[in-house]
Amino acid sequence: MSSINEVRIVFISDVHVGSNYAIFPPDFINPEDGSPVPQNPYQKQLYREWEKIAGKLSPVDLIILLGDLTEGPQTKEKFGTLKLPNIQHQAEAFIQLFSKTWKWKKLYVIRGTDYHVASLGVHIEEYIARRLGAEKIDADRYSAVDLTLKVAGKSINVAHHVGVSQVPHYRFTPLAREMWLGKLFDDYFGKVDIVVRGHVHYFLLAQIENIMRAFTCPCWQLPTPYQRKRTIFGSNPSIGLVEVEISRDGEIGINPYLLTGFRPRSVEVGLDGG
Repeated sequence: MSSINEVRIVFISDVHVGSNYAIFPPDFINPEDGSPVPQNPYQKQLYREWEKIAGKLSPVDLIILLGDLTEGPQTKEKFGTLKLPNIQHQAEAFIQLFSKTWKWKKLYVIRGTDYHVASLGVHIEEYIARRLGAEKIDADRYSAVDLTLKVAGKSINVAHHVGVSQVPHYRFTPLAREMWLGKLFDDYFGKVDIVVRGHVHYFLLAQIENIMRAFTCPCWQLPTPYQRKRTIFGSNPSIGLVEVEISRDGEIGINPYLLTGFRPRSVEVGLDGG
C-alpha cells in the first residue's frame, strides 16, 4: 500500500489471455456451453506468481493496462495455440483474471496491436475498459492508443508500440529514440518525465541523465511456436510487471517484478556402450 508521501502505479502489458502459452484464470467456465476450461501446468505456475504479486502490491493508486490483453484469433499459428478461439470469451477470461486479483483506485487502458485485440471493427480492449470501470479518456471512449498522464507532478507518456530488436545491445535504441524525440519536440508534447512502452515482451530501463527515464514492460506469455520459428535464443521473454513510485518530493522509483524459473524443455539423452 502507498503512504501519504507517495503515489504507486502498476504497469501491466501483453497478457495475451486466450493463448495456451499465456496466463489464464482458474475455474473459468466457457460462456457458450458452460464447460470448464482448465489451466495447463505452465498457466497454473504463471497464475500463482501473478496472484502473489497482486496480493503484495494491491491496492494500487493507479493501474495502466498497456495493451495486448487478449491473444485474438491468432491466424499466424493457424488457430492451433488457442485455449479460447472466441475473442469475446478471451475478454471475459481476462476480466475474471484481473478483477479477482487486483485492487485499484483508478484504471487506464491503452490499446495494443489490432492483430490481437480488434476484429471486424470491435475493439476488445475498449470492451474490457468499460467492463472494468476504467477512466473515460475521450468523449465516449475508455481506451486510447497513447496517453500522457500527469501524476504527482510528473508527466508519463504511455503507448503500446515501440521498435523491437533481437540484438540485445540494439534494444535500447528505440527507447533512446523515443526519449530524444520527446525532448526535441517538448514544445508540442509538453515535458515528459517517464516514457513507458509495451509490445516487445522484454524489460529494459533507460535513462538520459536527469532529463527522462524510459522502460519497456515485461509480458505474461511464454514463447509461442511462431516466435520460436523466428528466433530460438531471441525468443526468451521477460515475465512480470513494473511498479513506479513517485514520492512527494518528486523522486521516481522504477521497480520491476520479474519472474524466474521458466525454462525451455531440455531432453537428456543417454547412450549405452562406448
